[in-house]
Amino acid sequence: PDFTFHTFRYMEVAGLSYRPDPSDFVGWALNTAVEGDNVFTCSSALINQIQAMAVRTFRSNLQSIQSDCPARERFGYGGDLNAVAEAYVYNFDMHAFYRKTIYDWVDAMKDTSFVDTAPFVGIEYCGISWEAAFLITQHLLLRYYDDVALIEALYPLDLKWMEKVAKIHPNGIVESGLADHEALQPSPVQLTGTLHYLQCAHIMTIFAQLMNDRPNVRKFQKLAERLQTAVQQKFWNPPVDSSVNQQALHASLLYHQVIPRSKQRIAAEALRRAMAQGPEGHFTTGIFTTKYILEAASRHGLVDDVFNIVQSTAFPGWGHMIDRGATTLWETWKESDNVYSNCHPMFGSVSEWVYRWLAGIQPDETHFGFQKFILCPHAPQGLDSVACCYRSPYGVIRSNWKKTSVGVIYDFEVPRSTTARFQIPVAFAAIVRIEKQGEGEVASCRIKAGTFHHTFSPGVYKITVTRQRI
Repeated sequence: PDFTFHTFRYMEVAGLSYRPDPSDFVGWALNTAVEGDNVFTCSSALINQIQAMAVRTFRSNLQSIQSDCPARERFGYGGDLNAVAEAYVYNFDMHAFYRKTIYDWVDAMKDTSFVDTAPFVGIEYCGISWEAAFLITQHLLLRYYDDVALIEALYPLDLKWMEKVAKIHPNGIVESGLADHEALQPSPVQLTGTLHYLQCAHIMTIFAQLMNDRPNVRKFQKLAERLQTAVQQKFWNPPVDSSVNQQALHASLLYHQVIPRSKQRIAAEALRRAMAQGPEGHFTTGIFTTKYILEAASRHGLVDDVFNIVQSTAFPGWGHMIDRGATTLWETWKESDNVYSNCHPMFGSVSEWVYRWLAGIQPDETHFGFQKFILCPHAPQGLDSVACCYRSPYGVIRSNWKKTSVGVIYDFEVPRSTTARFQIPVAFAAIVRIEKQGEGEVASCRIKAGTFHHTFSPGVYKITVTRQRI
């Protein structure tokens, strides 16, 4: 062809009559020009390497579409989009790019079956967990960019799409399609596929509320209740099926909030045990449930456990990839020799995790576009500092912290016209002092071990948490 591109780590040159010098060659790094001034860094050299590896992989897979791998297929698979689109959003301004992606799905989709990629390339066996990217990505743009106009434009097609899903899966439980690709232990499509259907029912409830479409609000609420009950009856109420990946099972049910609130502590403990029983105490999850386990475990008090896994170089894990010389993410936990891709964003949800749980920057799910947001940084044992900034639609959110000999200092910035709900776990009795730039100390208090929370208006703040002497 007149023009093509490939990713590579090594290059072989043959046929020359002389030994070339490296300076004889020029390589161009190509990617769609998404703005990327969001930054995460921390005191762990390994986690910084993992983050750099993820970002390099993301950029390598942005050529007009978000591809699964840039060396061979270069297809816009929906499953990969559902797995890591949120990680992309934390690293780049993906608003315009993902708007274009959604319209690629509009062009690609069929009336009576699911397709796996957009643009369509003739592949249609993966099922709802891939084509659901059409709806899930719309919701992502609503949550992070407050793109209500997109929902208004596509709402009739969203309704039509849900009708198609109901015809393909009339009993609710998804019985066909690809499940948790490349997990070390299997999970049934009845779990992963049905949970994506449930996620879409919840999303459509939100969309119907935005459109003031009360009949469809009730319709999708009932659908969500029916699907949730079906998943509970199949995967939670009976004795646990030991043949199912236990990490994936409990992480999925917790992530999608299928388990009754009164039972969530039991499920979180089961998840902790399943993590401990994995190889080297690591994850056995695949394309979808890696995202789920990072989020669900952290949400239920296991940030330190997750950190220890991410920080390790043992197999399986991101640190193992680094230890083996990887510069981009692999499609599989084990390095592949010319079968699977070694530049694949699928396991890149770890990048989302460092922004959400180490820096603690999270959207408020009830206020779209970061007009209100959450700051919940965590300082796990073994990590001394974090420095992070994320550009929201209202401006830069900054979240930094560092440990001292007597506590932790948090520095953060709340953009204009926004409100931040700040909350941190405190493992000891402490004195908390709050300073605001330009005003000095504005508040102080003594707290017992537990959670400190406070709401902040726009400004630059410093919170000093000092261990209280007894």
